[in-house]
Parts: sequence; C-alpha cells; structure tokens
Amino acid sequence: MKCVIFAGGKGSRIKVENDTTPKPLVTVGDEPIIWHIMKIYYYYGVKDFILCLGYKQEEFKKYFLNLMNKKKNLTLDFKNNDIHILNDNSEDWKITLVDTGLNTQTGGRLKRIERYLDDTDDCFFLTYADAVADINIDDLYKFHKCNNSLVTISVVKREERFGVVEIKDNKVNYFREKFLKEEEWINAGFMVVNKAILKELKLNSQSFEKEVLEKLVQINQVSAYKHLGFWQCMDFQSEREYLNKLLKVGKAPWKVWDD
Repeated sequence: MKCVIFAGGKGSRIKVENDTTPKPLVTVGDEPIIWHIMKIYYYYGVKDFILCLGYKQEEFKKYFLNLMNKKKNLTLDFKNNDIHILNDNSEDWKITLVDTGLNTQTGGRLKRIERYLDDTDDCFFLTYADAVADINIDDLYKFHKCNNSLVTISVVKREERFGVVEIKDNKVNYFREKFLKEEEWINAGFMVVNKAILKELKLNSQSFEKEVLEKLVQINQVSAYKHLGFWQCMDFQSEREYLNKLLKVGKAPWKVWDD
C-alpha cells in the first residue's frame, strides 16, 4: 500500500538554517524530518511513497537523488564511462515526486496524484511532513478496516493550538476551531484514506480537511484512532531543538528502526 505525503507548503512558521528551506527538509539529526517519517512507515513494510511537492520542489529531488547513492559503494570507471555498484545499503524505497503546484491547497494536491495510486489497493496512507510519532502503522490500518469508514485519522491529546476533534464511539463527531481548554484530541496527521473519496476532489479543490473531512464527518464516515504514545510536530525552532535533543541522547521514541 502506498503512502502519500503532503510536502508542498512553505512551512513559514519554522525559521532555521535559512528562510527558504522547506520544512520537510529541515533536519533532525543528520536527516530531514520527512526521512524520519518515511522510516516509520518503512519499518511497518510501507515502501512506496508519493510526495505532493510544490515549494522548492527541486530541493526534494536533489535530496532524494543524493540519498539514493549515498549508501552505495561504487567503482567509477572513467575510461569506459561506466559505474559499478559494489553493494547497496539503501532503503528499499520507491518514491514518486510530483509537482502539485506552488500554491495548491491540500485537496488539489491530493487530486493531482490520483493517477499514481495503485489500482489494486482500495485505500492509501496519508500524512503531513512535519510530525513524528511512535505510532503503530499496522494497528492504524487494522483499525481502519474494522471500523469501515472512508477515512481514519489518528488523534493525540495535545495542548490547544490546533483544531479540535470531537469523538464519540471511535467516530469523529465534528471538528471545531480551537479555543483555550484543557487537553483535547487533535488530528495527529497519520491517516488512512479510501480512494473512493478522490472523486469528490478537483484539481482546484481547496483544503482536504475542509472539503472532504468535514463533509464525511456529517455522514459518520471518519474514524478516530487514539494514539496514546509519543507524538511531536515541528512547527517551531524550539520543537526542532527538542527532537534533536531526544535523538542525541538516544531517547527518540519515534525511532523504531535499527541503524
């Protein structure tokens, strides 16, 4: 099954390295946060990724092209203009990088990658490129299948600066705008989506969250998978520093894979 990642926005809230670095390519440790997210999925057997690109798309292509060769030992035969791969320790990934437009909203971005989804799968994983978690992707998928909803979102309890998700009997009852309150459930971004919803989208669709999720909530077709473990987004420099600190001391809960 494929994993679609929204990675086309500017991520203007975080200012690190330089003002033009796309947030998904901002590093945690030695690699960008999008790599960490992909490694989480890869640990659970997801090898096929579709990246919805826009802002600085060339930087993503450059990074992944470099990544593809970084772990390979090579013999470069200059005389014969040939390259021999001696061994390959790279991840077994297939990555489709799609230009979905500079200012396209999430609904339009999703519609523009529809053609690259597998015909054999009735659903796909969907996530954002700015948060990591020790979430069990297998359990998330099983939960989605058991609840027979068109969309399953993962939710975590978090202090209030996000839109709030109201839940009743594992179904999302409605979304509401944030206001100060004690901990509430919020959308953690790790989702499973049935392909059937794509027919509701157009190339110029606006927010996936507004145009699709809120409509599906009204017909009781969005389930909520409660993740009680670690989750951390990276909107601000302080959050990046926190993730780097966890990684440096060997206490990064999202790092479920072996080096």
